[in-house]
Amino acid sequence: MPHRSSVPMSWRLKNSRYTLTGTKCSCGKLYMPPRAMCECGKDKLVPVTFGGKGTIVSYTEIHIAPAGFERQVPYNIALVKLDEGPVISGVVVDKNIKIGDHVRSIFRRLQVDGEGGLISYGFKFELEK
Repeated sequence: MPHRSSVPMSWRLKNSRYTLTGTKCSCGKLYMPPRAMCECGKDKLVPVTFGGKGTIVSYTEIHIAPAGFERQVPYNIALVKLDEGPVISGVVVDKNIKIGDHVRSIFRRLQVDGEGGLISYGFKFELEK
């Protein structure tokens, strides 16, 4: 059975997927993906757009992919500490990566749900040249 993405979920996540938009609390804590409440207890967080540059702090190479990503193997998933502070996960399009490499976000197709299905776009990372 083919994997199908949720159109409503894709719509709700479009800001964080398309523009790396997170949230910031008045206490200074930054979140990506966005949150409605800070760990300090405040609930008046404001949107903030991150620059998309960061450093790889960990990674793994995927050889057995979840449904919908089988055609992309092998690929690298990394934890990237953004220059602004939050740590997020994402695909790194380059093959030879290592911890400490500097990356930048790029806009790419993430997956296709078969013929006539939803095409999801969002950010991936590439090594900074």
